[in-house]
Amino acid sequence: MGQPESRNLHLTVGNLPVDETVRRLTDELAARSIPVFATFDHAQNAEGAGLDLRPTTVVVFGSPQVGTALMQADQRIAIELPLRISIWEDEAGRTQIAFPQMKELAARYGLGDLPVIAKMQQLLETLAGQAASNR
Repeated sequence: MGQPESRNLHLTVGNLPVDETVRRLTDELAARSIPVFATFDHAQNAEGAGLDLRPTTVVVFGSPQVGTALMQADQRIAIELPLRISIWEDEAGRTQIAFPQMKELAARYGLGDLPVIAKMQQLLETLAGQAASNR
């Protein structure tokens, strides 16, 4: 289901419309007691500016415990936190789910080998997979 887009971005194709995928993602975050800090509906914002954009939403979330530990190791990583997952409808009408490849992102700060980075990657892949499916 998931595929590495490049070294920097992980893509998953969803089976549900964007709004349902976003709902499933936020429900799963709530079930895991992971706070959602913001949800940006870029299509709604574009409409407010008189512009058209296919459904495009970014969900910003994270664990203060994990993020703080990373920032204690190197505060520069703060620019990358909290975590984000982008969900949009592509030109073919498919739902796309994307997030950064954590090892590549953390490597920029010399943190790529920390065990928590692999756990964060696994969490992101699991969240994307659960949001994407019809289960």
